[in-house]
Amino acid sequence: MRSTSSARVAFPPLLVAAALVLAGCTSTGAAAPSDSSPSPAAPLPPSTPSASAPEATLPDDATELEQWAATALPENGRGGSPAVARGTGSVGPAGASVDLDPVGGSWDVVVACQSDTGAPLVVEIDGAAGTAIDVACGTPGATGAAPTTIRWDATAAAALRVDSTTDAVFAYEVHPRAGS
Repeated sequence: MRSTSSARVAFPPLLVAAALVLAGCTSTGAAAPSDSSPSPAAPLPPSTPSASAPEATLPDDATELEQWAATALPENGRGGSPAVARGTGSVGPAGASVDLDPVGGSWDVVVACQSDTGAPLVVEIDGAAGTAIDVACGTPGATGAAPTTIRWDATAAAALRVDSTTDAVFAYEVHPRAGS
């Protein structure tokens, strides 16, 4: 028969060996491997497809157009100078036109726009030589381009003509020209 004291002496080294074996089996892989062989890759968590953000679009009804215009051209945004005319519109490859009544004197027509692609508008006030200019447009969902000011001698009726190579929206205001 064996003595219990010899079992007590052999038991602690067995516990230490068992603990080391168990520690090796439950390793988290944080230790670097001792050789240069690649370690197996941890499985990736399953990917969850994210919903794509809705694509920004041009305002497509009167309410949305007015909300956009209020941001693009805030009322009395020109140093408190009230606009004598203000309007909005949509334009495509067929162009658009707005009638301007003669009000006498020198005026500023301020135009802001937004187009599907960011393409500029060509804006002209008929009867005013050299007024056909490109007006930079913003794109939907992005910071808009700064409004453009066109000088207008309003002694006769005129038309504000707007042309675009793509779908766009615009807002305009007519203000008294500073110093006139």
